[in-house]
Amino acid sequence: MSEKELRCRQHYQSVYERKQPVLGKGRALDESLQHFLDQRPSGKNHSALDRATGLASAPFWRDADAVAHSELASLALSRLLHFDNAASVDLLLELASHAPDTLRWSIRYAKVFERTDSPLWLALRTALTGDEWQEFFGVCDRLLDQLKPFDELISNAEKQLEHLSLLELLSYLSVLAYQAFSEDAPADRSGQQWQVYSRIILNKLRACSEEDFRLNEARIGQSLKRHLSPIIFPGAFTPDSVRCRENLNSLSVMIAATHERIDYEASIDWFCFNPECRYQLKPGEPVIYNESEAETERWQRTGRKNDLLWHYWINRAVEAFSTSSIATEIIGSPENHELNQLAYIKAIRSELQLQQIYGLGDKLTLDDGAEVQLHSVLLASELTSVFFQKHFIQPYQDYLRESGVLAHALGRLAMSGMRSGENRFPLTWSEEEAKVRRIKGWTVSKEYPQGSADSAKAILRFWTSDLKALAQQLKQHPGKPVPRLAEQPFYKVGRFSFQFPWVVSEQNNVTAAINNLRRVNARRADAQAETQRVELALAESLRRRGFAVEVGYRPAVTEEDDAGEVDLICHQDGVLLLIEVKSGYIRSTRHEVWLHRTNTLRKAAWQLQRKRIAVAKALVADLGLRTRLGYDAQHPEVDLRTWIVDTSIELDGQAVDGFRVVSREALEVILRDEKQLLKPLDQLDESGRDSLFPEGFTADRFVAVVESDELWRGFC
Repeated sequence: MSEKELRCRQHYQSVYERKQPVLGKGRALDESLQHFLDQRPSGKNHSALDRATGLASAPFWRDADAVAHSELASLALSRLLHFDNAASVDLLLELASHAPDTLRWSIRYAKVFERTDSPLWLALRTALTGDEWQEFFGVCDRLLDQLKPFDELISNAEKQLEHLSLLELLSYLSVLAYQAFSEDAPADRSGQQWQVYSRIILNKLRACSEEDFRLNEARIGQSLKRHLSPIIFPGAFTPDSVRCRENLNSLSVMIAATHERIDYEASIDWFCFNPECRYQLKPGEPVIYNESEAETERWQRTGRKNDLLWHYWINRAVEAFSTSSIATEIIGSPENHELNQLAYIKAIRSELQLQQIYGLGDKLTLDDGAEVQLHSVLLASELTSVFFQKHFIQPYQDYLRESGVLAHALGRLAMSGMRSGENRFPLTWSEEEAKVRRIKGWTVSKEYPQGSADSAKAILRFWTSDLKALAQQLKQHPGKPVPRLAEQPFYKVGRFSFQFPWVVSEQNNVTAAINNLRRVNARRADAQAETQRVELALAESLRRRGFAVEVGYRPAVTEEDDAGEVDLICHQDGVLLLIEVKSGYIRSTRHEVWLHRTNTLRKAAWQLQRKRIAVAKALVADLGLRTRLGYDAQHPEVDLRTWIVDTSIELDGQAVDGFRVVSREALEVILRDEKQLLKPLDQLDESGRDSLFPEGFTADRFVAVVESDELWRGFC
C-alpha cells in the first residue's frame, strides 16, 4: 500500500475502534463509513482511489457481525466497486460468504454488471458458483440481454446516417418531433421523447468534426434544400427525395430503438436503486418485480404534489399580478394581449418560486460578469413559448387536421411563413443580432422604455447551449452535467442560434430556469449566496409566526467533534426546531432521487446527528443563545426536533437515517396558511378557506401539521 492509502486505512479503522465501545459494532462501522462517504480524510493529497483502497483494506470488513448490523455497508462498498483495483477479490469473496446480500446490493448500486469486461466482475463470476449467486448472475445477464437488439438497431441506423452533418440530423429530427402534436399522440411531449432526442443529439455531437460548426447562410440553405425541402415540399421523385425518405426512415428506427432502450435502462435502474425490487429466474415470469408498491406509490404521490404546487404558485402569481399596475395595461399588441398577459403571470410565478424557495435575487450574474433582471429572463422564456405555440404549433395542428399528413402540414406552415417573410420551418435559426432584436422588445421597463440590447444579449447567453463547446466537453469531460433540451433551449452552432419550436412551445420554463442554474451551472459564483438567502428567507418566515430564530450558530468545538455551523435553531413556547437546509435542482429520474438521498440528504442526516448533540449542550451552557431564543427549560434534548428542509419535493415526508425531510415549498404553504391555493384557479372558493390553524397558530400545531402530512390530506 502507498503511504496515502495507509493513512486512509488508519483513519477509518481508528474511527471504528474509537466508536465501537460506545455505539456497538454496526453503528461504529457506519460512523467510519460516513467519513469515507464524506470524502474524508479530506485534502487534495488524497484521491478517491486512495480513500477507496484504504477503506477496502480495513480489518473491520472481516467482522461478519459488524457488516451484518451496518446500514451503510452496501453503499460504501458500491463506491469501492467503481474501481477495479480498490477492493481485492479475496475480500469480496469473504463478504460473499458472510454477507452475501450486502455484496449483491453493492453490485446493484454500482452497476458493476454493466462493465462486462471488468476483471473484478469476471473473477466473481468464476469463483461464486452457488445457486443463489448463479440466479443473481443470470438476472444481471437477462437485464443486459434486453438492451442488445436495440443497440444493434441504433448502431446500424447511426452508420446509415453518419454522412449527415449536425444541421441535417437536426432537420430530420425536427420533422419527426412534430408527430408529438397529432391528436392521437401519447401525452409525453416534454417527457421521455425529449430524453430520446437529447440522447441522439449528444451521440451525434460526440462524432462531430469542426466542419459541422462552420455554418453560413449558403451552407444552411444548401443543406435544407437537399434534406428538408424534399420532405415538406414533396414533388416528383428524385434521387434526393428518395435519399431523404431513407434517412427519415433510418432516424425513425433510431428513435424507436432509443426509446425502447431508455425504457429498459429504467428497468435496470429499478433493479439497482429501488429497495422494493426483487428478482427471480422462473420460466415465463419477469426477472424483476416489486415486493410492494410503496415506492411506486411514493413516486406517483410526488408527481401529484408537483401538480398541486404548480397551482399554488400560479394562484399567488395571479394575486400579485392583479394588484400590480400592469394589470390594467395592454401588453404588446391588442390581438396578443391575453397570451402575453398569461406569459407575464407565469413569469411572476417563476420569479416568486425562484426567490422565495431558491434564494435568487432580483438580478442574475452571468459568467462574464454581465447582470440581467431575473424577471426579464423569465418573461423572455414565457413570451418565447407563447410565440412558438401561437405561430408554429397551433397553425401546424390546424393544417394537420385538414390534411392528416405530417409532411403536408409542415409544408403549409413553412409556406405561410415564407409568404409573410418569417421562418416557419420545423427548426428556426438566425444570427445573434437578429435574436437580440427580437428579445429586446421583451425587456421594456421604466428604466429602458425601448428595451435594452445588453439585457437581451444577457438573456440569450443565459438560455444558450453552445453545441461546439458541448461537443468538446463530451469528449474531454464526459462526466460533467450537460443541459437537457429545455434547460438551455437556444442552440448555438457557429454564429447562428437555433431553436426547436417543438421544445420551446411546451417546456416548463420554471423547471428549465432552476435546473439551468442549479444542475448545469451548479458551480456559479452566486450559488453560495443564494443558499444563504434560502436560509434567511425561511428564518424570516418563521419569525413572522412568532419563532425566535438563530441563523448560522456555531457550537463550541470539543475534543470529540466539531459539529460545524447550524443552519437554523428556532424556539417558540417550549418547541425547539433544529433545521438543516438543503438547496438543489428538480430531479426527473428515480436514479437522480436515489443519488440525492444517498449523497446530499444522507450527509445532512449525519451532520444533524452531531449537531443535535452539540446544540443540546449549547442550550444548557450558552446563556447568550438561551437568551436570544427565549429558551429557559433545562432539558433541550427532550424538546429538540430536527428536520432536513429541502428545496426538492421528491423526498418530502420521508425519513433519512431517522430525520424527517420536509419540502421547503410545503413549509411555505403551511407558514402562510394557504392550503386552499393548492387548488386550480377555477376551483378556488372565495367564500372562505379551511385554515390549517383554525384555533390560531401555535408551535405545537405547526409541528403537528408538518409531521402528519396534513397539508396534502384530501389532495394526494
